Amino acid sequence: MSEEFDNTDSSVSGEDKNWKAIREENKALKEELVKYQTQERDSLFNQIGLDRTKGIGKAADLMYEGDLEVNALKTFISEEFGEEVVSGQQDSIRNTMNEGQNRLDALQQTAQTINTAPNVQEKIAQAQQSGRVKDSIASKLSALNELKK
Repeated sequence: MSEEFDNTDSSVSGEDKNWKAIREENKALKEELVKYQTQERDSLFNQIGLDRTKGIGKAADLMYEGDLEVNALKTFISEEFGEEVVSGQQDSIRNTMNEGQNRLDALQQTAQTINTAPNVQEKIAQAQQSGRVKDSIASKLSALNELKK
């Protein structure tokens, strides 16, 4: 009997190496599964026009545990949030935001062109650097006139 016990002991130590390899493989497979599930959820939410990082899409992503089907997700969102999901809903929001950003960019460019015109202090500094007293006094007087306006 003691001989059998010794034989099983040596086989267990050999299997320990296999268990470690199996655990590592299992860990790698779990990570890969999470990656694919994330891609699948991204695809599902994109199909119905929701972003998983904002608004209803974010809330639904945190709460939804059902099948990864478009109709099941739409049903869940309408039951939970009372809103019908219309394909392209976020596209219209995104277009509106893009238009607003374009307006802001145009205003910023206009503001930069105004700011590039020399201001009063720069004119005074240039006049003083030239060393001509007449130019310095004239620039200071024009600055005072602008302040009065």
